[in-house]
Amino acid sequence: MLKLIKDKLNSGMGKDVVWTFLLQITIMLCSFVITKLLASRLSIDDFGQYNVIKRSVQVLSFVMLAGVGIALPRYIPLYRNSTPPRRIAPLLGAALIYIIGVSLVAFLVCMVFSSQMQDIIIGQSGNMGLLLVALAYAFALAMAQYAYAYYRGVGNFKWYNGAQLGVQLSIVLPLIFLPELTVKGVFVSWLVLTTLLVAFYIGRELWLFSRRNGTFASDTPLTSHLNTIIKYSSGRLLADFFLFSLSAFPLIYISNAQGLQSTAYYSVGITFVTMVTPLFSFMGIILLPYVSECIAKGEIKAANRLINRLTLLYLGASLLITLILYIFTSFLTYLLFAGSYVVATDLTRIMILAILPQAIYLLFRNPIDAIAVIPYNTIILGVCLVVMVVSFAFSTTITQFAWAYLGVSVLQGLLSWLTWLTVKHNYHCKP
Repeated sequence: MLKLIKDKLNSGMGKDVVWTFLLQITIMLCSFVITKLLASRLSIDDFGQYNVIKRSVQVLSFVMLAGVGIALPRYIPLYRNSTPPRRIAPLLGAALIYIIGVSLVAFLVCMVFSSQMQDIIIGQSGNMGLLLVALAYAFALAMAQYAYAYYRGVGNFKWYNGAQLGVQLSIVLPLIFLPELTVKGVFVSWLVLTTLLVAFYIGRELWLFSRRNGTFASDTPLTSHLNTIIKYSSGRLLADFFLFSLSAFPLIYISNAQGLQSTAYYSVGITFVTMVTPLFSFMGIILLPYVSECIAKGEIKAANRLINRLTLLYLGASLLITLILYIFTSFLTYLLFAGSYVVATDLTRIMILAILPQAIYLLFRNPIDAIAVIPYNTIILGVCLVVMVVSFAFSTTITQFAWAYLGVSVLQGLLSWLTWLTVKHNYHCKP
């Protein structure tokens, strides 16, 4: 047994898993530090506004990314393992054009409806400057995700994780060294640092690519690659929008309905969930290109065996983490936030129960995207978002909002599991 485990860890995929897991742990610790510094140095109302902007920016960045974060890890392995192998440079160029086009549309919509967007994105009106900062930061994050998607697609998980870690470490610095923290100051500093790092990552890859290949010419028209990206990514664009709206919508809704203080207390529970769930998404990071490669080679059964084993691992790990967080909620809230947020303990305990169903969703979403061109994840997340909006409309207290969040998470995990069983069966039944 020990020899088998050692062999698995020494395999190419095993090393990717270990490397990704360790760096995702480090990134999670950075998130803890960021949350602690902000909760300690900002007022409760400012911390509430920060969380509204943070979640809104995440939604905007993935709208601007336009599904490319899923498309590249799927199509790069397919291009490279096709017969004969296809050049990926035109695919990358088409993806970049698509991102810029969608980002311009998103920016114009926000400008035309700037009054409404200020209330939604930054939680207050009359602050056009902060709205522009949020939009620019969202685009910088979209470009960062573009770089990460490239690293996933080519299987360079050291740089995939290292690039994320570099961004996380850099945004800790202004929280330590700025003499006075303001919400706008935080996001301006993050915008500058993220832009510089993304320029470095993309510039480095362009230089290496030109040295290895010498040309960016395509063997087929660019429109062909652009059609491939648009056809696959357009449905995933909505999926990313729905996914991050499930975290952003509650905070935006509560900030308008009950004020920034209630938003700050509610954000404690969501923060616990979103700081832990990356531990479960890390395997999906590897599964998408892995399953795509298995499909190209006709080895889907090997991928299915791995996913079955991971299901048991995810169930055990998520239950253990949930139990620890549930028992030590008050202590961890004091440790990671501040003493003024301990009053939200009962609220937080309801919301951390969402970790298990969200872990199940994060396991199956990437294999589903690898097998199916139909955007099943978009459908799942769209249904969940509709259910959340309806349940929030019928809720009147912050506790009811927490139960609504948990109920939607359970639905999300259940639908994902059932969809995987269906698409897997249909794939095996193909002639």
